[in-house]
Amino acid sequence: MHAPEVYPEHDLFIQQMKLKNTLRWMMGEEQITHLGLEYYLDEVDAMVGA
Repeated sequence: MHAPEVYPEHDLFIQQMKLKNTLRWMMGEEQITHLGLEYYLDEVDAMVGA
């Protein structure tokens, strides 16, 4: 089941990651991401500071 505007995810590994992140969010823990956002933030800071 999913909302009409949301694409259904069929990949079990992605479903597991989303479930774990939802449980972490409910417990007030930091969510796990594999986007490498810290890398991009460091690059933006370096560009702004230059």
